[in-house]
Amino acid sequence: MSVAINTREPLYPVAYAATLAGLAPATARRWLRGYDFTHKGERRHSGPVVPAPPWTPANDLLSFEELLTLRLVRGFRQHGLGLPTIKRAAQAAATRYGLTNPFVTKAFRTDGRQVFIELEKQGAIREEERLLVHALTGQQQFIRVVEPSLFKDVVFMGDVPGQWFPIGQQHSVVLRPDRALGAPHVDGTGIRTDVVADTVQAEGGDEAAELAAASWYGLTHQQVRDCVTVEAAWRTRIAA
Repeated sequence: MSVAINTREPLYPVAYAATLAGLAPATARRWLRGYDFTHKGERRHSGPVVPAPPWTPANDLLSFEELLTLRLVRGFRQHGLGLPTIKRAAQAAATRYGLTNPFVTKAFRTDGRQVFIELEKQGAIREEERLLVHALTGQQQFIRVVEPSLFKDVVFMGDVPGQWFPIGQQHSVVLRPDRALGAPHVDGTGIRTDVVADTVQAEGGDEAAELAAASWYGLTHQQVRDCVTVEAAWRTRIAA
C-alpha cells in the first residue's frame, strides 16, 4: 500500500528554498510570486511563472513542488529562454495536464516538448527565441535540458516527486516533504544535515570531528562527510 505524500504543503522559507535551488531570494520571489514594475510611467504587474496560492508576507513559504519548479525554471533560463516564454509553457502545460505545478511531473518529463511545439505553432514564441525553442523541441535536446535541471536525482511517487537527492543518489543526503519537515537529512534516519555539519564545525571541523559526529549520531563517516559537503555548498551561496 503506497502512502500519499503532500508535496504542496508550504515548508520552505523563500530565502532557504532559493539557496537550495541555487538562486537569489529576490529571483525566487519574482518567479513564484510575481512582481510589480513601471513601464512608460505605468505601474504594471508580472504574474508568477507558475500559478501559486495566495501569498502574504506572514506566510512566505514554498512547497516541495515549488522548490523543484524553481530548479527547472532556472535550467530553462540558463539555456536562454525568457520568462514570458516559460510562463506561456507553464500555462499551456497546466491546461494540458490539469495540474497546478505541471513542470514537476513525469508527464512533463516525457511529453513536455509538445508544449513548446504547440506554442511555436501558435506563434506564441518570441522571434529571438524561435531557433532556441526549435532546437529544444528535439527529443534528445529536450532531455538534455530537462533531465539535469529537474529530474536527475529526483525520485517519484507515482506522477509526483517524492524525494530529491541534491548531491546525487549515490550519496545519503535527501529532501522529502514527509520527513524532517522537508529539511535536508540523512536518508533513512531523519537526522538533519545542518545539525551534523554544525556538530563537526563545533568540534574543530577536521576528520577527528567527523568521526566523533559519526559515532554520536550513529552514522557512517561518509554520511557525515555528505552532510558537511552539502551544507558547505549551501552556506557559501548564502554568504555570497
